[in-house]
Amino acid sequence: MSPSIPPVRNKSWVRNPIDSFILAKLEAKGLAPSPAADRQTLLRRVTFDLTGLPPTPEEIKEFLADKSPGAYEKVVKRLLDSPRYGERWAQHWLDVVRFGETNGFELDQDREQSWRYRDYVVKSINDDKPYDRFIVEQIAGDELDPDSFEMRIATGFLRAGPQHVVAGNQDLEVNRQEWLTEVMHGVSSGIMGLTVGCARCHDHKFDPILQADFYRLQAFFSSSDIADYKRPSKEQQDAYNAAMSAHREKLKPILDQISRIEKPYKERLAAEKKAKLEPHFAAALAKPDKDRTEDEKLLAKDAQRMLSVNWDELLATLNPTDKESRAVLRRRMHEIELYAPEPLPKALSVSDVISPAPSMHILKGGDPHRRGDVVMPGFLTILLPADSDSDAVVQSVSLKGQDGQEVKSPGRRLALARWLTDPANPLTSRVMVNRLWHYHFGRGIVATPNDLGRNGRPPTHPELLDWLAAEFIARGYSLKQMHQLMVLSNAYRQSSEPDPIKVKIDPDNQFFWRMNRQRLDAEAIRDAVIFATGKLTEQTGGPPVRVPLEPEVYDTIFTEFEPDNLWPVHPDPRQHLRRSLYLLRKRNVRLPLLVAFDSPDLMSSCGARSASIHSLQALTLMNSDFMFQQSRALAARLINESGGSERLMIDRLYLLTLGRRPTTEEIRLTQDFLKKQTALIGQRKSRGEAIAELEGLRIPFDAPAAAAWVDLCLSTMNLNESVYLR
Repeated sequence: MSPSIPPVRNKSWVRNPIDSFILAKLEAKGLAPSPAADRQTLLRRVTFDLTGLPPTPEEIKEFLADKSPGAYEKVVKRLLDSPRYGERWAQHWLDVVRFGETNGFELDQDREQSWRYRDYVVKSINDDKPYDRFIVEQIAGDELDPDSFEMRIATGFLRAGPQHVVAGNQDLEVNRQEWLTEVMHGVSSGIMGLTVGCARCHDHKFDPILQADFYRLQAFFSSSDIADYKRPSKEQQDAYNAAMSAHREKLKPILDQISRIEKPYKERLAAEKKAKLEPHFAAALAKPDKDRTEDEKLLAKDAQRMLSVNWDELLATLNPTDKESRAVLRRRMHEIELYAPEPLPKALSVSDVISPAPSMHILKGGDPHRRGDVVMPGFLTILLPADSDSDAVVQSVSLKGQDGQEVKSPGRRLALARWLTDPANPLTSRVMVNRLWHYHFGRGIVATPNDLGRNGRPPTHPELLDWLAAEFIARGYSLKQMHQLMVLSNAYRQSSEPDPIKVKIDPDNQFFWRMNRQRLDAEAIRDAVIFATGKLTEQTGGPPVRVPLEPEVYDTIFTEFEPDNLWPVHPDPRQHLRRSLYLLRKRNVRLPLLVAFDSPDLMSSCGARSASIHSLQALTLMNSDFMFQQSRALAARLINESGGSERLMIDRLYLLTLGRRPTTEEIRLTQDFLKKQTALIGQRKSRGEAIAELEGLRIPFDAPAAAAWVDLCLSTMNLNESVYLR
């Protein structure tokens, strides 16, 4: 049931029911809400919140000029209709589901075409797909619509997390249990907002989630396993085969040349190794395979491995001329490889066609080799009425396998998905509205978004949380309507300025008497910098982009092979300026700028990012090559768009980077800085020091003055105000 809206004394402040819940608590605590934020601050806040990008100067001017009562409402509608909205909120969801495009751990192999899940999330959010449907598709899309390729992609949710893949001897039961546990963490933390992992090994005295509950939930996935789903048409397959044949023909001459260079060295090294083989290995190797005993076959196999020549042995032997020739050929080879045909479409999905479903046992101590009682798929005991049965009602579902033949799926995942999204189960909607509140207000009503249970923080406004959850269900699980409800409230529109008296009563702003000042997340900082230059490539979707890496970061990439081309940078520089959402999410290799500003490690679900403050952030923003190049691009844009007029350039710089016009004092200080910096750079030029020319200028502009503008742009983008929302 939806709680009743509380009465308040200051009815004039209430714009929608959210305000009533907030104000009732404030009045009970002897507090009053803060004044409304100024229009420029509010526009920058809501634009970043909904799209992850700043408002343009033109949007700022238009909003300030629009004095109609519904001006702000029009802005909110425009932002929710923007394709940038889906990109922004997909980033939040991908944090929660710990989406990465590599496996993680030691090898961290790429997951080819995992980007299709990212694009599915973006599209679903932009289309305002009902949240209950969104959840069902991700847990059991293949059972919901067996013929839909999109539904197979949706179940990539179950493969979003890290996967421990290692070579050599593996315990398949341990590997299986690791994957099932990883899936459980994704569902429990991401959708249910509960930490159930502690119950994996045994019951806990103060934790209401039982070990039996953990394995009952896991039983919903007992018949599932990872599976790449591909069903290309004959025409697609034929076209791909032809393209690959042509690609191999381009590579063949280069590979042949490399082989000719390597052959004499490899033969010599192999001969030297063969001469040193122990007699029993040499004897086994000398015999024809048909004459070898089983033991000799194993010895011969080991001997062949001993005779193989690895890349570092080869490079150590090559003479300088051959080494350089080989390096040139390998660079040409890698350049051609960048233009390899796109692989046939596939979905990184799961298969659920093991029938009958394997039994699920309670594992003693979490050890898959110590099986206890058998349990059936079932729901958490703590969430069910005392007299109800926790076992789930499961019905099998007809699916089509890779070969198009009909097979039976036990239907367990679909049963779980329907229980999670049943309106009678308010947990799922409560978790999601708390996440929305967290991202908009800087802290959730429950401050631990991944743990709304007993081990998490208690809600500051439990009635508001229940009302929002009920409203979410009543509005058809529309995320856009919930965003609209929150950002149109007066609670959201408050100023973030502190009040000394109120701070004494509520120092942590638990009761939302003001807006929380929030730092932009790492991706928004990078995207906003590029956006200010006018160079942001707004292409949506598709394979991830590799941007240039610093040498120190490149050296951290793990490989068992020759360490060249481990990070094939996209050949089109414009692709390097796409939104951060579309950069490769490699678990073990992350961009220093994103790491400095607390982007998650993609190994576990991240419901709330850290907002650390440390010197590396300032050093990265001031000294990185990325920031320097963007400062040059921004300076060139200002000169071109303002006709070289200093006053217009200053005004536009502030609008592009801070979302507001400069004050009179700021204009004076900026002009003073430019005058002194131009003179200083001019003196360096007169001493013969080289001054880098700005590329892309459409009008003549003094080189020292242009360099001063580059310094000013860099300094402005280093201001606290540029990376914080007020």
